[in-house]
Amino acid sequence: MQKCTAMADWEEIRTFLAVAREGTLVAAGRLLGVDYTTVGRRVRALEQELGLTLFERVRDRYVLTEPAEGLREAAERMEDGALALERRALGADRTVSGDLRIATTDALAQILVLPAIRAMHERHPDIRAHLFTGPARLNITRREADVAVRYVRPDAGELVSRRLVRVATAFYASREYLARRPVPPRGASLRGHDVVGIQEGLLGWSKALPETRDVLRTNSMSTLVLAVSLGIGLGALHCWMADPNPDLVNLWPEEALEHDDVYLVLHHDVQRTARVRAFVDAIEQRAAEVAPRLEARAPTPPRQTRPGS
Repeated sequence: MQKCTAMADWEEIRTFLAVAREGTLVAAGRLLGVDYTTVGRRVRALEQELGLTLFERVRDRYVLTEPAEGLREAAERMEDGALALERRALGADRTVSGDLRIATTDALAQILVLPAIRAMHERHPDIRAHLFTGPARLNITRREADVAVRYVRPDAGELVSRRLVRVATAFYASREYLARRPVPPRGASLRGHDVVGIQEGLLGWSKALPETRDVLRTNSMSTLVLAVSLGIGLGALHCWMADPNPDLVNLWPEEALEHDDVYLVLHHDVQRTARVRAFVDAIEQRAAEVAPRLEARAPTPPRQTRPGS
């Protein structure tokens, strides 16, 4: 009988679930942090131990076989228990060192997260940050990330979230676009105008421009700013990114700004971990520093003093 360690068995189960969720060896390997050949080797080992074929190839994707579908629920229960144990162990860790996985978007990394990591590193140089940027929401419950900084508030009861800051948003167009196609006052028809926007569900705030033509959707605010700058269409942009760009014009500056909320999200089991707390302190400090810029607050006018006072 083949002798396996408990750790090897768990790695095979994790790999089985990753392939089932991702559909390819390469994507599963990326999720697990290993090479795709390691993923394939673990799957074959598990198949040999169980005496079952777990996957079949369907149009370049790995699809669970019928017997494997029955195993998936049991594997996920095993995963839930193992992850709960990991989170409890992490939550009891009081050392200000080790790995910290942080998920956010490219724009929020630029203005919030990277400056916070720098401040955290200056205070706690033994924390090693792993930063994942992009629109995909890594699963904190499955420990794909320890903390996340993102726009949409989670609804899972085991996740703790708090609002860090609000980000002002307005509609912009490039000067080149406006030279070709002037935009009428707010409320008038926008028939014939082109619009670019963020994919649905990535931001908390969205407002359609009626009678316009939707020509581009992207999952990146940085890409959206570039698209509007190139004159592809009108777009709702974050003011802190758009206002410094001399090629962009706020279409209706007299209109009240809309705002997206930015949330810090973490699992309640890890919120007291020393390295998590170190990052929380740094990101909250950074959010307070840049809040006036992100929220596009009008500067406070200098106080007038009377002569002789």
